[in-house]
Amino acid sequence: MVALLWGLFLYTGCAQEEKEVPPPEIFLSKGEDGLEAEVGDTILIEPKITYDYNSSYEWRINQEILDYSSLNLQSIATELGSFEYFFKVTTPSGADSVTIPLDVLVMADFQDLTLEEDSFWIGGSSSSGFSNQNIWNPNIIDGPDSWWGFGYSNIFSKASSLPIELYGAYATESQDDIFALVRQTSQTNLPTLTFNDNRNHKIKSLQIANSTFGRYQMKYGTDDFTRLGGPSGTNPDWCKVTITGLDTNNAITGQIEFYLADYRFDNNKKDYIIDEWQVIKLIQIGEVSQLQFSITSSITDEQQHMITPEFFCINNLKILN
Repeated sequence: MVALLWGLFLYTGCAQEEKEVPPPEIFLSKGEDGLEAEVGDTILIEPKITYDYNSSYEWRINQEILDYSSLNLQSIATELGSFEYFFKVTTPSGADSVTIPLDVLVMADFQDLTLEEDSFWIGGSSSSGFSNQNIWNPNIIDGPDSWWGFGYSNIFSKASSLPIELYGAYATESQDDIFALVRQTSQTNLPTLTFNDNRNHKIKSLQIANSTFGRYQMKYGTDDFTRLGGPSGTNPDWCKVTITGLDTNNAITGQIEFYLADYRFDNNKKDYIIDEWQVIKLIQIGEVSQLQFSITSSITDEQQHMITPEFFCINNLKILN
């Protein structure tokens, strides 16, 4: 993979020698989260400069000056972590500079798993889970046709009428055609993924989506419960996932809450159920050896058991160390 940064190029020459040349300006699109690469990738940074006349260039990484004086920088990502590139252009008319964040990471995207087309895996009588990159994803069979923990699927469906795919993702299909299913059957059976090396790791982000069946339940209701918002659509209902980080000592490092659906707004037009992959940033929970998932809802039965969807979908964990 080659990481590219493109910018806008504009060259303005001086028609007359006596016309003053303006100072240079750098144009460089860094993206919302900066540049990303995996170990071994080629990193290519190509600044575009206006009034690039008699210029000299300076590059730094993490404040250290590089022995590199060309306009475009090309290097190889050799180690995991977050880095900061600095570029400066100087001309007789002035100077400009820009800082470019770079994350070198491991992408845990479930693509090493194998499935037939439009199928899923939710364990079996002899299974206990599966590994993905350096992560163990447990799968627990707790009764006939009953499981919790993690499975995986390559089914994508945005159907809004029966029959509904039980283990599909309500999201647009992409080249990342295998994703993980996360299922919770009680408040004590919490799906928890664990790093195999028993070390703490920094996770930049992951993606999350509703299952097709879960979205159908919340949007339209079933025989078991009325849809989110109730018959009138005005009930302040919600369904959320809580992601908890745990370190090697099983101590909580932090938590993030993400709403799969939220109907608590005073203006009902703002009510929503997510209908695409959403990126959840996880840097703030610190370095973890485990990620634990818990799904809760405002809709429960008489025993206060949640009766909205028991599972959702995750993909593309980005690991920084």
